[in-house]
Amino acid sequence: MNLKKLTYLFLSVLVLLLFFKINFRFEQSIYCCSDDFDYFIHAETIAEDFDFDYSNQLGEDQKSRFYKNGKSAPIGYVGSGLLSSPFMFLGNIFDKMISSYFSTSNLMNYKLLIYSFSPIFYLLFGMILLLKTLLLFTTRISKIEFIVFFLGSGIIYYSFNRFSMTHTYEYFATSLVLYSSFSYYSQPKNEKQAFVLPLSIMLGLLIRWTNYFLILIPIMAKLMSSSNRKLIKNKNFLFSSIISIGVFALLSEKIYGFVTFDPRSAYQVNETVLNIAQTNSDPNMLTSYLMKFINVFVTQEFGILYFMPILSFTFIFSIISIINFKKQSNYSFIALNTIYILSVSQLLIIVSIWSSTASSYGFRYLLTLYPISIIYYYFLKEKKNISQWHKILLVLSVFSIISVLFFEATPYTQLSTERIYNSFDRITRYTQPTYLTGVIKSFFVFEGYLKIFTTSFLGSIFFKLLISIFGKSELINLLGSLGLPVSNQDFLMYLDEINIISFDKFLFVIFVFFFICLYISNISLKRSNK
Repeated sequence: MNLKKLTYLFLSVLVLLLFFKINFRFEQSIYCCSDDFDYFIHAETIAEDFDFDYSNQLGEDQKSRFYKNGKSAPIGYVGSGLLSSPFMFLGNIFDKMISSYFSTSNLMNYKLLIYSFSPIFYLLFGMILLLKTLLLFTTRISKIEFIVFFLGSGIIYYSFNRFSMTHTYEYFATSLVLYSSFSYYSQPKNEKQAFVLPLSIMLGLLIRWTNYFLILIPIMAKLMSSSNRKLIKNKNFLFSSIISIGVFALLSEKIYGFVTFDPRSAYQVNETVLNIAQTNSDPNMLTSYLMKFINVFVTQEFGILYFMPILSFTFIFSIISIINFKKQSNYSFIALNTIYILSVSQLLIIVSIWSSTASSYGFRYLLTLYPISIIYYYFLKEKKNISQWHKILLVLSVFSIISVLFFEATPYTQLSTERIYNSFDRITRYTQPTYLTGVIKSFFVFEGYLKIFTTSFLGSIFFKLLISIFGKSELINLLGSLGLPVSNQDFLMYLDEINIISFDKFLFVIFVFFFICLYISNISLKRSNK
């Protein structure tokens, strides 16, 4: 390995350690009741109990989540738990192995730590699948630019920080459906993908039952590949579709005690999106929702024009293409734009009706659309003259990635814990209606950089080394002599936690990130053979 590559690997590991946050990892477990807890206990009952009986996970909180006819369950869907359970199983094995050699604290145990790596690995798998999909129809790919586009949506927050949420798994599932679809239509002899495709769609729906747009991806792939193959008549596809529906129904029965395909069942609600929309008493309801739809793009509160640039660009381009349909002689391209607009609009309309970013970073329910948008962007780049937008989208994607670092690092980027008006004129908590300018202001706040560093694993490794060298008391005196706020109770608790956590866990994190960076550096951009 030459010096240049070694330097690249070293810097890449440092960057990943900076994004890798301690907030939800310096814990012993994830406790009831929250979305994170729902997805966590799905993985736990599969990895530890090998069943779908959640009574021991919920304990006295049996009725706090889903509860019907004496059957308790999480209200979150099972898909992410299925994907993450092998990591939790491995974490439990590590805990048993390590505890026999070291006297380790249960704080950030391997069960939680390795489970928290699950979305990062699925993000990597999704990236590889998406890159392989692109290589089926283009060779003009810069690896660095592709990675920037892939991460320039806010997904890195849900992989490196809120690791128990579904969004990275949705990213992966969408990428898997894309790869299966394009492989089938682009490689005539690849019959196995006809079998894999329904299973991948089922997996995506198990992660989030409402992601119906996944069913439209094979149609997009057919139009983009200009293939004459007929998937609907393929025996492997039909057989796999029957299996997928059966598995979905079986899991529903095991988890909830009855077979259902209605996503409202898990939440035990009867209200529909249409009902919610009709509760608006505004006589100009359609105009009101149109303005909210536009607001999703331009609002300072994570507007997708700035924080999801590839998604916003491809959607706007498709709208313009439809409007100018008379100038288009290629009707398959118009059909492609229509399918893409329908796919994106399904979730955009729901978000507009909810009038909220869902109390976290970004418009998180739109993240699952990003892999499709990246594929479509590169398709447009290959077929249409859009090079004038490429550098702008690249800069915005870099800004989107950096904005994740500053999320809740300063008062300008913190979500409000009090009820205030969000950018949709709705009174709610956990909102930040001026996030865009807040990020820019935060660039000039020194305390923000301190918080970014100390809440990252890079910072915790740094302080772990200092504690090992000087001891905790001497370190506090040293930092105090430098004028740093060492009397802050949160900081003192932070040092206590770092002191308790054994060195092997920090070394484990470094090793995993080194492996990931080494793997990425060796990814080939050689085009797949058709």
